[in-house]
Amino acid sequence: MAKPLEIYSGFITRHPITVIFIMLLVTVYSIQMIGTIETKKSDTKSMLPNDVESIYTLNSIENEFGSTNAVFLAVEVDPTYQGSDEVRDVRDPRALAYLDQLSELSLHTEKVIDVTSATTVLKSINNGRLPQSEREVEELAGKNGLLINYISSDYSVSLVKIQTTDDVDLIEIEKELDKLIQELPRPPGLTTTLGGMSMEGAVMQKSIGPDMAKTSTYSLIGILIIILVLFRSIKYGFTPMSTIIFGTIWAMGFVGFIGMGMSSQTSGVLSMIMGIGIDFGIQVVTRYRFELLNIPALKESHPDLDIGPKDAMAVTLNNVIIPMFTTTLAALIGFQAMSLGKLTFLGDMGTIMSYGVAASMVAAITIVPALMIIIDNMNISKYLNKYMKFINRSR
Repeated sequence: MAKPLEIYSGFITRHPITVIFIMLLVTVYSIQMIGTIETKKSDTKSMLPNDVESIYTLNSIENEFGSTNAVFLAVEVDPTYQGSDEVRDVRDPRALAYLDQLSELSLHTEKVIDVTSATTVLKSINNGRLPQSEREVEELAGKNGLLINYISSDYSVSLVKIQTTDDVDLIEIEKELDKLIQELPRPPGLTTTLGGMSMEGAVMQKSIGPDMAKTSTYSLIGILIIILVLFRSIKYGFTPMSTIIFGTIWAMGFVGFIGMGMSSQTSGVLSMIMGIGIDFGIQVVTRYRFELLNIPALKESHPDLDIGPKDAMAVTLNNVIIPMFTTTLAALIGFQAMSLGKLTFLGDMGTIMSYGVAASMVAAITIVPALMIIIDNMNISKYLNKYMKFINRSR
């Protein structure tokens, strides 16, 4: 393995700018692929493999007869003032008229296939006409026991049950129904809210992106603080961070490239990838600093040799790549073992973490050494002096 490692380390140390340029192209493409990542529906069925008998049967039924999602509109009595003329009973004719309008308009929403409510039941048993008084509602309720499925026992809440097709965009249907609620005039004393398992799925889908951004930011800040305290150097503190920054971008880009998608269960993998991947960057930088300390002694014993940061980085790569590759291989085996269980989201989590760890290792042996060589070969003080002279002349 010595010869291939020497060839690789020699290429990295001789062409750091070329390496950075290639990796940036990969990063740009990965960022584009990240934009294609879709959020997957999170429900019990999606967590289990298709070969489970109950899931297989459910899929067969849905293939034959189709499947639906349920969305609920809860119309509640919520008067603001005591003694006012506000609605205080959902059997109030004003509340029933509002429920009827809500049901009719909901039925015309895209992907909605059926809407049932107290008013649809009352109209079905009253020749298509709404009752005009609470007493008439009581009389009709005695003829049909279905009304208790839509009106609470204390008459404070009434439900509108909406069935949609299985392929409905949950976020879009939420927007449409929320718009309907806001625009439809509501009698005083009533409030209307959305609910149901489908809406929970919509909330989870909307929360995945912000949650990933929040946890990733906190992870980056926490890791950066620890590294700065450990190395006590801005240069050696920020450079290892490129490992997890580029590694996570490449990993998520690959997830988008293969069309894998993300769910609420797998949205926390970025923080775990960062926590594991930063070790690769720390290994490279720590060994590189150790090799730099040996350069003065080597120059003193071999004054005829021209030894610099490139040589230190070449020795570093020759010595860390094999241990890092071994660590990565062990991690990949462990993560892929998560796919052996029944829960599919654990397999997805293990797969994404495998991509992240592998990408972090690649970043550690490409981006990090190239950056270190470029930074250490730059005479920063020289450029600062030129800048200060330019500023003084300008004054």
